[in-house]
Amino acid sequence: MKIFLLLFIFLFPPFLFCGEKTNRQTIVVIAPHPDDAEASCGGLIANSVAAGDSVIILTMTGGELGIWGKSQAEARSIRTVEAKNAAAVLGASVQFFGAIDASLAVDSTNTRRLTEILQQINPTIVIAPWTLDVHSDHQASGLLAWRVYLDRRFTFNLYFYETSNSPHTKSFQFFPTDYVDITEVIKKKQEALYQQKSQGPAEWWGMYEKMAIVNGYAADVTYAEAYVKARTFSGMGGRSGITGKTLGR
Repeated sequence: MKIFLLLFIFLFPPFLFCGEKTNRQTIVVIAPHPDDAEASCGGLIANSVAAGDSVIILTMTGGELGIWGKSQAEARSIRTVEAKNAAAVLGASVQFFGAIDASLAVDSTNTRRLTEILQQINPTIVIAPWTLDVHSDHQASGLLAWRVYLDRRFTFNLYFYETSNSPHTKSFQFFPTDYVDITEVIKKKQEALYQQKSQGPAEWWGMYEKMAIVNGYAADVTYAEAYVKARTFSGMGGRSGITGKTLGR
């Protein structure tokens, strides 16, 4: 038996390293509305899932005001299905925070609820919208994430992402610390975003594609997404100078 085992190890050494991946991460992408995760972070999500990470899109509102001529309940129902379809393309899962479109508040109730949700998930990385944004839900989502990040019970890394869909949303004074190479998954990002059919993504996908080109130029790749890493005490500075396909490695 020992001779057989030694022979097996000698002939098939790769099998010794086919065990479960030990550095898997759990990533939470906080999306103010059902289409924000795909538009801003779709490439990162696709890369992370391919690397074996678990990605959860936490959608803060139901996008109830996002479909002209539909009631809030109708819009929320349509956009919930679209959010699930988009996440499925990327290999992510979706959870819903339960706030109403354009009414997300930065208060103790929502801070406590987000804290409880993240305690249950225990993420390695949380990604949220940059707070200097045109849309109030984007501002609130970023600030709520920041509040929870400052809770010493958590150890996750917090990153902020940028948006671009004027006049509805736009990030200001966004100076990236990290870039993610999405060249190989740009088409999958587009496919995921196009699941948000009620939002007419073909009309504004071009803005995000141009952002990916500009960020790619800065990162010396073809297409990239940009992020700002939050730092509890030392501010928001410090370019890493590394362009990988995921964050935190």
